[in-house]
Amino acid sequence: MRLLLTGAAGFVGRHLARRLAQDGHEVLGTDLSADPSGGWTGLDLRDRPAVIAALAEARPDLVVHAGAISGPMLARGEPALMFDVNVTGTLSVLEAMRRASVPRLVHFSSNAVYRDRPDREPVREDWATGKTDPYGASKVAAEAIVAAYAASAGIDTWMLRIASIYGPGRTSPYLVSDLIAAGRSGGSVVVTDERSNMRQFVAVEDVVEAVAAAVGTPAGGCVPVNITGGEYLSEAAIGAMVCAHLPALRLDVVADKGENGDGAIGPLDLARARDRLGYRPAIPIAAGIARLVGGA
Repeated sequence: MRLLLTGAAGFVGRHLARRLAQDGHEVLGTDLSADPSGGWTGLDLRDRPAVIAALAEARPDLVVHAGAISGPMLARGEPALMFDVNVTGTLSVLEAMRRASVPRLVHFSSNAVYRDRPDREPVREDWATGKTDPYGASKVAAEAIVAAYAASAGIDTWMLRIASIYGPGRTSPYLVSDLIAAGRSGGSVVVTDERSNMRQFVAVEDVVEAVAAAVGTPAGGCVPVNITGGEYLSEAAIGAMVCAHLPALRLDVVADKGENGDGAIGPLDLARARDRLGYRPAIPIAAGIARLVGGA
């Protein structure tokens, strides 16, 4: 198939572009800045006329929309930028798809769309969405746009609600990288125990497998699906995994840091991902951490 991939220069996009090309697809990558050596062209998703023109020229069979601000830490204190990129950018992509009659979409959403679930029961895709933090709200709004265009323009759509992605190539700060950096320098990190901030991570390689499966499988509508690594762990437990490789790391374990994190959401249920996409996460976080510490 001929695929257009937004966010091709990003952490996940680079891994994904390689895999999709290996699967025999023609991948047309775009990102905010062009890099012909990397195989992608420049396209600001907020520039709707430019996006419309790009899709009219490319005429892809499917769009993988991974181009976005991918976490709350990346635009902290700039909610307008968060909404401009994640919401306006998504609207541009969907309108361009409608005009170019592109029939299929794989959309990168997030588990951040879900409302809190303090009982920590598994969260299925029919659990209520709606968040008030800028990142979560931007992903909820983007999903609403995707669903509306899917219904009105008949775009076959997978909405992948993905947990926190880790792995080689990630440069933005996050818990695992903070722990590894502190372990190498003999520093300390404040972490919470199981009473508070639980975390859900997924290896970038597992995300790539999920997307590849979605590309190869029509959704038959507009279908949200959870993608995670299958583990629901405290920060202290993840810290202990890093300590096993970097014993100089010091963990300052507290009951609460004043952050909701994934613990307020509950563990993501993977039944739909297994049944519809054949998705089964293959990389436990302990193995993923070992590879990161080893530089793999």
